[in-house]
Amino acid sequence: MLGDEAFRLAKEAKDITSAHIPVYNEEQVRLVTQETRYLWTRIEEMIVSLNNSKNNAATAEGTQQAASQDPLGSSQWQRGLDADVSGGTQRSVPQKSGGRTMDGAFSNSLAGPQTDIENTNGQTSLYILTAGRNKRCLLAYHHRRMEFLRSLLWSIHLAPSLVPPALSQRLSPEELNFSRDYARLNSAYRDAVEEQLCPNDSLDWTANGELPPRDMFIEVRVVKDCGEIVTESGVVNLHVGTQHYLRRSDVEHLLTIGYLEHTNAL
Repeated sequence: MLGDEAFRLAKEAKDITSAHIPVYNEEQVRLVTQETRYLWTRIEEMIVSLNNSKNNAATAEGTQQAASQDPLGSSQWQRGLDADVSGGTQRSVPQKSGGRTMDGAFSNSLAGPQTDIENTNGQTSLYILTAGRNKRCLLAYHHRRMEFLRSLLWSIHLAPSLVPPALSQRLSPEELNFSRDYARLNSAYRDAVEEQLCPNDSLDWTANGELPPRDMFIEVRVVKDCGEIVTESGVVNLHVGTQHYLRRSDVEHLLTIGYLEHTNAL
C-alpha cells in the first residue's frame, strides 16, 4: 500500500533517543526513494494524459456548438429534403429515440471523457500527496539521526575519533563524513573567534559536553523537588512532576545537577 514504507521509516526515527540509535536502514531508505521516484513518473504521465483529455474534450465541445449553430448546414439539409419531396422521394427526419435527440446523444458522449478527467485528477492528487509525505518522512528520519550525531559529538568534545566502534558500525558512510565535517567546521569557527576576540586565550566551548543553547527560554520538567527559586521574572515553585517555561540561565545549574530535565531535548 502507498506510504507503508515511509511509515516504517518514520517509526524507526521515533525510536531514536539520546542514548540509542539503530543501525542505518539503507534498504528502507532505498524503498521509500524508489516509491517516490515511481510516483513522480506516474504523476508526469497522468498530467500529460490529463492535458490531452482536456484538449480533446474542448475540441469535441467546439464541434458540437458549431454543428448546432450552423445555419448554412441546416438550410442545405432543408433544401435537400424539399427536393426529395418534390421528386417523389421521402427522407426520414431524425426523431427522438428513447427520449433523446441527436444533440442529446452527442452531449452524453462527452460525459465519459469528463468522468475520466475527474478520476485522473483524483489519482494525481493522491500520488502528489503521497510523494510529499514520503519526502517528509525521509527528511525526519535523517534529521533525527543528525541531531543524535550532533549531541554525541559535543559530548565527546567534537572529536570524531572518540566515537565508540560499536556505534560507528550503526552509522552510514555519509553520517561518518558528516561527523568529521561538523567537527572540522566547529574547530575552524572557534579558531576564527579566538583570533578576533581573544588571541591570547584558548576557548573551550565543549567543556560541559552539551550542544550550544538555541533559545533563551526552555521548557523543563522537575525531577527532584527544588522548592522556590528566584528568577528574573519572579519566584517560581518547582515541585516534582511540574513543568515550567523558564529562562535557561535561571535553571542551568539545576539542569546540570539533575534536578530538572529539558523536555525538548533529544
